[in-house]
Amino acid sequence: MFLRQFHYVVALEKESHFGRAAEICNVSQPTLSSGIKHLEEELGIPIILRHQKFQGFTEEGLRVVEWSKRLLADRAAMMEELAIMRKNIHGRLRIGAMPMSSPLLPTFSRLFNELYPSVQIDIQFLGFDQMTVGLTNFELDVGITYLDQQPLDRFMTMPLYEDRLSLLLPDNDWLGKKSTVTWKDVAKLPLCLLSPLMHERGIMDQAFSSAGCQPRPQMESNSIFQLAFHVMSGEVATIIPENFTQANNAFKGTREKIITSPTVSQKIGLVWAKGTPIQPMAKATIDLMEDAVSNGLLN
Repeated sequence: MFLRQFHYVVALEKESHFGRAAEICNVSQPTLSSGIKHLEEELGIPIILRHQKFQGFTEEGLRVVEWSKRLLADRAAMMEELAIMRKNIHGRLRIGAMPMSSPLLPTFSRLFNELYPSVQIDIQFLGFDQMTVGLTNFELDVGITYLDQQPLDRFMTMPLYEDRLSLLLPDNDWLGKKSTVTWKDVAKLPLCLLSPLMHERGIMDQAFSSAGCQPRPQMESNSIFQLAFHVMSGEVATIIPENFTQANNAFKGTREKIITSPTVSQKIGLVWAKGTPIQPMAKATIDLMEDAVSNGLLN
């Protein structure tokens, strides 16, 4: 039984095609098929439903896929942990993040790179379902998401900070010089908002509804940065996390106002898969963020 056989199984599950799976593994198709066949003989079970084309996995084969992913992840984790012990950690930290966590990410990347300059940080903006699948399948090391709005019983969590929603508007005379505005004030403005299917948009819509108003956005997008760029044009306003422009320092000609009546605050935190030991990249991230929270670096 060899690790490459488990690589073959995982690649085949991902591609659902013998030829493409073989290409990913840098082997010929006969080599991949033979490797899986030998694994079936060693385990004494059929893994693949065999026909002229790939037809899927047997019930036992699906469990082999799960264990293959776990074995490969544990092997990678072992190598990473040994590197940490040698203070020579390298590789890739894979983060699944929600769009509204954007203000946190530059600070996190700077702190992590100061400690582990050889690690490449890969940040993917994902929906909650995609994030949980990635964590479960060991395709992500950690996630950053809302802690009080999602079912997270299958994961470990750590609170990072609370975030209020703000209005980002052009630096003009809209709504005067007051530092706060109401949701009713916001609803009267020409707006561009996050797409209706996004979790954050649901929070906004609920706040508008509780204030007895309903906005009619001129434009919608799943990119918070695209919304901010539109505000720079001077024609629309949008809703963002508090201090979004200060964190990114890129949206000239805009200003922020806290939205009240009601004030919307959400707990944002770190999420990772349960398990002992904790995956090394996740452990390095957890330790770093615990220190950052205790020293007030995320406020």
